[in-house]
Amino acid sequence: MKHTHQSHDRKKLACKLITTSAFLAIGFAVMTGCSNSGEAKSTAPTKAETVTPPASSTDQNTDLNTNGQSTSSTASSHSKHSSAAAIFSAAKQGTLPNLPKGLGLGTSSDLLFELWGKSESGSTGPMRSYAKYHTDIMLDGSDKVTEITSSDPDYKKLLIKQVVDELGQPTEIVDTSRDIPDTAEANYTINNTSGLSYYLVFSYQTKTQKVNYIRLYFNSKTP
Repeated sequence: MKHTHQSHDRKKLACKLITTSAFLAIGFAVMTGCSNSGEAKSTAPTKAETVTPPASSTDQNTDLNTNGQSTSSTASSHSKHSSAAAIFSAAKQGTLPNLPKGLGLGTSSDLLFELWGKSESGSTGPMRSYAKYHTDIMLDGSDKVTEITSSDPDYKKLLIKQVVDELGQPTEIVDTSRDIPDTAEANYTINNTSGLSYYLVFSYQTKTQKVNYIRLYFNSKTP
């Protein structure tokens, strides 16, 4: 078991995921600011415009209710996929909700290639990185998947409080602020029927409580 090597890889991977998230957040804020500025200019009425009388209160209420129901329905469907309960349920099967069927702990590198193709990190070494799918894969000595780390955008909408509310108190809380400032991990141990324990990890920001990424792994006995 290459525990020391995997621990070093995990630290580098965690830094990469959180740094990438920060750059994406800054870029999104700048784009949103520019978009709002453009909208403010285009919606200002000119003197030549004819102002249409507002709809009746009955019509307005109907539109609000209709939009509300549509938004609620979409959010409900979306949250079911990315909820902590859905993630935990998939983890018990050795996979995560954002992964294609057949990809999970124990998957061979050949099947991984069939499903997702060549990784950005190449085909040498234990790690396979797929930025397109927001996922990094670790392989053991027999080229089987032993660890999956995902920073899927759906997962990053979770707050650690939501996770604890749905799954209960974690098996342990690990302070990771020494490696990455203001971060910690909530670890859940999953004992399945095969007798092999899976470990589900939620990395999160201690200040904002937002989830950074999710990791699912088991300790491979293959050297």
